[in-house]
Amino acid sequence: MLLVFAHPDDEAFFTAGTVARHVREGGEAALVCATPGDRGSQPDPPVCLPAELGRVRTAELRRACRTMGAGQLTLLGYGDGRLAEADPEEAAGRIARVMARYRPSAVVTFGPEGIYRHPDHMAIHRFTLEAFRQAAPEGARLWYVALASAFWRHDARDPMGGAPESSASLGGEGTPAEAVIDIATTLETKLETLLCHRSQRHNVERAFGALYDFDRGIIAGPEARAFLEREYFTASPAAS
Repeated sequence: MLLVFAHPDDEAFFTAGTVARHVREGGEAALVCATPGDRGSQPDPPVCLPAELGRVRTAELRRACRTMGAGQLTLLGYGDGRLAEADPEEAAGRIARVMARYRPSAVVTFGPEGIYRHPDHMAIHRFTLEAFRQAAPEGARLWYVALASAFWRHDARDPMGGAPESSASLGGEGTPAEAVIDIATTLETKLETLLCHRSQRHNVERAFGALYDFDRGIIAGPEARAFLEREYFTASPAAS
């Protein structure tokens, strides 16, 4: 499985449970991260000086990869917040070379709208889609991370407005066009991966704090657990 994301922590928010499960079941995972996230916000008080944030977040990302089981990390070094300004041919070519090296059965990135129209997310989508067209091995699938509609209101009773078919894997014949991965057995690993990003603790708590008390290690209840134990993906129609 090859993950291609824009910032440190993207992998933790959207895929850490799936990656941990994939690795636990005998697979391998690698990550391409386009920027060091050096223009991101910090909690109050901050964990470092602004000039140190890129270095700190890169170290956090390495720790997150070890925690969830991604064995290889490629850093592209583009400017945070300026990824759309990168030369698209060069960026796609660099990702394609990584893809050719690892020959993944599944590639995972952002969809065209970048979840919430973040310009860096939308840029890495375009670069990865072109790289996939250039270098994906035969039979590989391109997947986009998705969120249950419940995420936006922290209401676990209606995941994705009627959840799509569940799947244990993002690779292989017969995988549905939409997949919900059950990460119950690796939820703890996902939460640990999120906490690796100490400089982004405020964003982690903003996204998941209504569901999980990170200070006490307590899930808010059975509905919150059901919500946390799933990760969502949509197959790319453009690359099928």
